[in-house]
Amino acid sequence: MRVPLDREPWRVRGFLGDEWRHHRVWGPLREPDAWLPATVPGSVVDDLWRANAVPDPYVGLNTRAIEWVSDRHWAYRHEFRLEPPPPGQQAFLCLDGVDHSAFVYLDGTELGRVDGMFVAIRFDVTELVRTSAEHTLVVVVEPTPVSEPQVGHTAKVRVHKSRMTYGWDFCPRLVHQGIWQSVYVELTGPARITDLTVTADRVLVGAPGNDHVELTLTDADGVIVATGDRALEVRDPRLWWPNGSGTPYLYHLTATAYADGVVSDRREYEIGFRTLRFFRADGASTDAAPYGIEVNGRRIFAKGWNWVPLDLSYGVPRPDRLRHLLDLAVDAGVNLLRVWGGGLIETPEFYAECDRRGLLVWQEFAQSSSGISSTPADDEDFVAMMRSQAEAIVPRLRHHPSLAIWGGGNELQAGEGEPLSDAPVLDALGDVVRRLDPERLWLATSPTGPAFLNRLDLIRHAPDNQHDVHGPWEHQGLRDHYALYDAGTAQLLSEFGVEGMTMPRSVAQVVPEPDRRLPTRGRPVWDHLGRWWNNEDLVQESFGHRIRDLDTLGLASQFLQRDGLQYATEAHRRRWPRCVGTLPWQFNEPFPNAWCTSAVTHTGEPKPAYYGVAAAYRPALVGAVCTRQSWASHDGLRLPLWFLSEHPLPPATVTARLLTFSGTELTTLTYKDVSADAFAGELRAATPAEPFVVDLQLIAGDFRAERRYVLTGTDFADLLDHRIEVDAELRGDQLSVRHLSGPVAPFVRIRDARPVQGDAGGWLRLSDSGFVLLPGEERTIDLRWHGAGGERVIAIDGLGLDPRERLIRCT
Repeated sequence: MRVPLDREPWRVRGFLGDEWRHHRVWGPLREPDAWLPATVPGSVVDDLWRANAVPDPYVGLNTRAIEWVSDRHWAYRHEFRLEPPPPGQQAFLCLDGVDHSAFVYLDGTELGRVDGMFVAIRFDVTELVRTSAEHTLVVVVEPTPVSEPQVGHTAKVRVHKSRMTYGWDFCPRLVHQGIWQSVYVELTGPARITDLTVTADRVLVGAPGNDHVELTLTDADGVIVATGDRALEVRDPRLWWPNGSGTPYLYHLTATAYADGVVSDRREYEIGFRTLRFFRADGASTDAAPYGIEVNGRRIFAKGWNWVPLDLSYGVPRPDRLRHLLDLAVDAGVNLLRVWGGGLIETPEFYAECDRRGLLVWQEFAQSSSGISSTPADDEDFVAMMRSQAEAIVPRLRHHPSLAIWGGGNELQAGEGEPLSDAPVLDALGDVVRRLDPERLWLATSPTGPAFLNRLDLIRHAPDNQHDVHGPWEHQGLRDHYALYDAGTAQLLSEFGVEGMTMPRSVAQVVPEPDRRLPTRGRPVWDHLGRWWNNEDLVQESFGHRIRDLDTLGLASQFLQRDGLQYATEAHRRRWPRCVGTLPWQFNEPFPNAWCTSAVTHTGEPKPAYYGVAAAYRPALVGAVCTRQSWASHDGLRLPLWFLSEHPLPPATVTARLLTFSGTELTTLTYKDVSADAFAGELRAATPAEPFVVDLQLIAGDFRAERRYVLTGTDFADLLDHRIEVDAELRGDQLSVRHLSGPVAPFVRIRDARPVQGDAGGWLRLSDSGFVLLPGEERTIDLRWHGAGGERVIAIDGLGLDPRERLIRCT
């Protein structure tokens, strides 16, 4: 039985050096007013902020005023009541995660020390709790260990701790500290369930002791389908499938351990049955890793995304935001999340939610590159520590059907641009994974060699060296972005991105009003909120240096981000099965950046780029190889056409149109009775002198698909001169957007426009945003509010719209 200790009030107090020992914090409570209310699980910074002891870390430059926090000891104190356990029962105080180390006291007795944020520890407190029902628990969290920010030396890192909050391109320095996982007392008899292994049709439970372990497996309707003693077999189980391939079916397992005929321990699990294998991309050499994923005998394209911690105070549970973000991933067609190596060994809650949604997980150990040198330490103590922690971490997660891949860390390198495959710590981690979880794929790092970067000169020099590659993370410009991704030969593109400005609600929340003006580069607040990803110069260049206000800059930036990320994703997906997956960087962000590569803001609002990738992950696509966005008038257009489908389609009709921005058709081609594996159309035409649209339509029986490309001659400056009128009408859970007058609307954005302050929690989910609307056209957008309080307001804005913004209030 588990008695949680994280539901009652806790207190926290900071101390310099060993002052906490002088105050004897484990003894009777002294100076109660000096202690602040706290929550567990949680984080020190979050507790201080909610107690008004530090400024809001999510506004302006405030994190700089809070960096001192991690240099102190923080004593967490909790008084609780626990009835003495009956004879024959044992009591264990369990701490599933302290970041990063701490001393633990119960009723004035020092139990020991925790060392490592991913270390779960149990203290036998049976005798301590037998004599009384009133108890005092004190956990003294030590100052955070020395480690490296993003730019530094990986070899200097001697701890297994999240690197992100030491300072990263998408997270300011505010080093995390606190009790970040659950604390509880576990009451058991002498036999305790310690381990669970699930194979394709079999369950094995580890429990030291002489009596049996009763296993009962029930289906989703509560019907018992199998029983056993320590092991059970299931004939023809319903299979767990990843998102987009079937239902992620889960069974309920109850395991009861007995000692001398009496119940000693009982645990419950949700489990799924599936087979997992890996294959090499078509044409790959034998020295390439088998990056392709096969689930239940079916090969799937890895429609991935890179996942980072929910928040810089990642110890604070945010179950609603977690579920919301994972639901967004499901809605976008994602089937694989890479848990980036600068973040976390993700939580039990994360894995449980991924199990329920059919989201496969690529879990990296918490190691990462460091800009200057990126080779991990090789001293024996560090390697032994990492091996020991892996031996505890791997068995803890291996029963999850969502877990697919283990990685040694992010972008570890032997030298600049040389992916690391052989190092003492990676050898140790790989040995643990192969020994304790042989079903999963082990990748020493990401990317894996021989090439590191997805770069045009490297592709042309050695196309066969592009196995698993990273980058770029920036839009490459109107002439080069499409060209790079059209030339790609990667078997797996596991990290690449396009930067963009955040959504208006986030700007209003975190950027002080006086700073909401141009230019954004070189201003302290804007630099603090995402300097690495501020591409204002490229956006201005792409629009003829004619952007004069912040709102237009945001729209133009997001136009490029959506288009660039969607094209990059499609370009590699259409190469299946020579390319087996794409994972854009990055899905979410832990801090409200003003500029970032994220597709979803810190508060959970999707940017238009999210919808671009969602469109690229649809089961069937039609598209063109556009080569570039900026076409000189003398070039002439030659755009090869393509379509793909994951499922059989009836013979299809593909229509390709070239339109001026006024809506005039310059060229129309129609291909009838074509199939995805034998379609080779091409659109040819003279290049229009003004911006133009390539409009593609696919009809196959009842199935419809479309794709539109906004292209131009020199740049997109003309888009700023257009005056386009649209109207909208809300009909229940659908928003009808109509083009009333003017030329093509190249970028129509729909967004949450509720006030930042007040009762404005929850989220607005849409079926699309940032789309192209042709003259006279009407588009229907599905919308859903989730947990949203207060007045619900939707805004419609976009490039060239007049008026710039239209507000719709939802009743």
